[in-house]
Amino acid sequence: MNPTATIRFRRITAMIAVSWAVASFALAIPGFLRSSASLALAFETVGTGGALVIRNPPPRAVVLGVESGDQLLRINGRSVHDWLRDDVRGLEPDELDTYEIEKRDGRVFEVELPPRWRLPLWQRPWQAALEIGLLGISFAYLGIGLLVWRLRPDRSESWALLLFCATMSVTLSAGTNEEQAHWAYIRLFLNMPFIGATLFHLFTTYPIEPAWLVRQPRLRVVPYVVAVVLAALTLVGPWLGVSAQLTARLCFTFTMTLAVGCLAQLAFERRKLRQGRLSDRADVMLVGALVAFAPVVFVIIGQAFFRTALPWYVALLWFLIFPVAVGYGIVRRQLFEIRMLAKSSAAYGAATLAITGVFAFLITFADATVRRFNVNPGGTWFSLAFLFLAILAFNPLRNRLQQLVDRVFDRDRAAYRLAVREISEAMVSMLSLKEIGDRILVALTDTMGVERAMVMLLDEEQRVLEPSASRGDWDREALQTQLAADHPIVTYFLARRSLSRLDFDDESDPEIREACRDVFDTLEVELLVPIVYGLELLGVIAVGRKLSGDRFVVEDRQLLRTLANQSAIAIENAKAYDEIAELNSTLEARVEQRTRELGEAQAQLVQSEKMASLGQLVAGVAHELNNPIGFVHANLQLLEEQVRKLAHADPESPEALRAREAMAKLLSRSREGTARVKKIVEDLRTFSRVDHAEIQEVDVHEGIERTLSLMEPRLKDGIVVEKRYGELPRIRCYAGQLNQVFMNLLMNACDAMADGGKIEIRTSRIDGGVRLDFSDTGPGIPPEIRSRIFDPFFTTKAVGKGTGLGLSISHGIVERHGGRIQVDSAPGRGTTFSIELPLDASPRDSREPEASEGDDAMPPARSHGER
Repeated sequence: MNPTATIRFRRITAMIAVSWAVASFALAIPGFLRSSASLALAFETVGTGGALVIRNPPPRAVVLGVESGDQLLRINGRSVHDWLRDDVRGLEPDELDTYEIEKRDGRVFEVELPPRWRLPLWQRPWQAALEIGLLGISFAYLGIGLLVWRLRPDRSESWALLLFCATMSVTLSAGTNEEQAHWAYIRLFLNMPFIGATLFHLFTTYPIEPAWLVRQPRLRVVPYVVAVVLAALTLVGPWLGVSAQLTARLCFTFTMTLAVGCLAQLAFERRKLRQGRLSDRADVMLVGALVAFAPVVFVIIGQAFFRTALPWYVALLWFLIFPVAVGYGIVRRQLFEIRMLAKSSAAYGAATLAITGVFAFLITFADATVRRFNVNPGGTWFSLAFLFLAILAFNPLRNRLQQLVDRVFDRDRAAYRLAVREISEAMVSMLSLKEIGDRILVALTDTMGVERAMVMLLDEEQRVLEPSASRGDWDREALQTQLAADHPIVTYFLARRSLSRLDFDDESDPEIREACRDVFDTLEVELLVPIVYGLELLGVIAVGRKLSGDRFVVEDRQLLRTLANQSAIAIENAKAYDEIAELNSTLEARVEQRTRELGEAQAQLVQSEKMASLGQLVAGVAHELNNPIGFVHANLQLLEEQVRKLAHADPESPEALRAREAMAKLLSRSREGTARVKKIVEDLRTFSRVDHAEIQEVDVHEGIERTLSLMEPRLKDGIVVEKRYGELPRIRCYAGQLNQVFMNLLMNACDAMADGGKIEIRTSRIDGGVRLDFSDTGPGIPPEIRSRIFDPFFTTKAVGKGTGLGLSISHGIVERHGGRIQVDSAPGRGTTFSIELPLDASPRDSREPEASEGDDAMPPARSHGER
């Protein structure tokens, strides 16, 4: 048959199948919508495969010996199939009907019972919900088949799936409200053999076409021929003398045989496949069939052979899983994630099947036992109790079955897990980039069975990826390949995913697409796996084809991703080791250089702080000197004028007298001004002690007074100084350094009270020394920074207003004099700095005074800051 004829034939057969499904669906709807009260058999029945089994007989029937699981053979002298075939007619109210029943032990007896009234479907919520579900699944089957056919109209498996979905749709809709739907029985058994035929067609077309069918393609037609014969027998059997029961059994046996045979054939073909695309699709088919069909088939077989009264049609709700799984496999070309889905679905399907089996066992074999305790296995309470127990047992059972399924699916992945463990252990101690690359390549070629592999690392100086290690047969061009860091494919590498050539088919930019494909063509590899650490690309693992010819599946990519992650950590460790080794080789020189630079920086900072303090001091002194000097200068100008007047006046004249008196006053006032200047200079000399550069006995009060005198300009802005001096002895110290401490504390107090306040200075005698307290009424120091005020460079002042070394210098001076400085402060209640000094406050080191003054910025063990 030529391609055009083949396509035409497929369209015609697909149209017939879809029309048959739509007609069956349309026949089910009116009976469902117009459901009303009707006469029904005296007891509920569940039927399939030619057997009609009694379920939940009423008390009157139980008295007559009828039990759940008994088989109904004849009604009013007619076989049940003939009776059902005629659309359940012949029942009359208040008339007894004769039922021929067969017990499980083979004994046959008859009972007479009146028919029962069956409520409308809408008054039976459970039954209505079930049949609505079946109608929905019937419609979904047909919709899935049409959708896959629409998406893949040129593929034979899409045609086979559509034929199967159409026949399954007919079966599901024919079983809906069959007591009031037209020709439900005939439609059900007329369609049943075509389920087997279309199932055989689908399983021998997708995903694997068996070799024997390739050699004899006409064998695919045989099931359809048998199905047509059985369908005809269903229609004309009664006129040919063939009982409806025999026809039903033939249809059931034919369909079940083909279904089991198809699953066995697919499982057999799957075992011969290696991991690859076909194996993934076979897994889809097997798992979909297991989850969808196994519960139904198990219950149907149990009912047919063990006469269980299980409501097998409830399990039809699971049927939707199969077309979804198969349709997904047909439409999707790449199924990298299907193995995980298959494993999970297999576990759930096996758990469902196990619980269904337990339920069937209880009803089939424990029926007599539970009835001794007046328990009805088919009753509502028994079903609810079993459902509750099933919910409790499902998850533990699924977990156990998941472990079993994992072993089945992953039996060929043990080598991968072993390789990952060995590499993880080995790479911990690897510190050579070459060794790391070789270890990766050994794992790839030995464990994954690839023909060749390469590790490319990033040259940080040249910013290119270049081969670092390789294994296998590589040509010279591949070994000399370099990828610039700005190559378009690097952007894909940073996404941390393995790349194949097909991944660039959807790239919209043709230049980028071809540039990326050229990398694969040049290296002749199947996959490129980036080695990324954080946001930094370290290298790439290039993987060639497998020696077996199989494609790379999801487990392969997971192994490669794990290798890349382990490699990234190992490479970073190796780089860090190299940097540490290089650092150690020049450590002493670096330490010496850093120490020298730190000393220079410290000296500059100390000098900067001293100059800042000196600048503030000089500004205040200059202001104080300016007033008396300006006054003297003005007096000299007036004195010059008076001298000129006196020179031109008569010595005895009143004018000369007045000039002499004015000159005397001007000279007196000028002497006062020069005395003020002298005092300021004397205070400044005393403060700095430039003439006493060695240890000597000093009066602490004198040093404080001199400091206050020099700070008088700062103390005029609303700041009051209160002094409470005690009787103190003279102490031995460097007076100039202590005056610097006083200056720093008083200036900090002034800075903290910009709007005015009070400074209180208290002195007292303590054992072996003196105590000085400097208190202010400023805002105080918050607790969270109080412990840091003596840290170097710590300051709460604005940028440019302080270096953070004032208190650091003060602390260093006090400690070198054998004393200590403490702070007591809280927000809102001011700050107090307390200094305790010994009577002999000689520095504990032996440095000269000049050196002390030059090094007093920061003590070696403590550091401080300004507030």
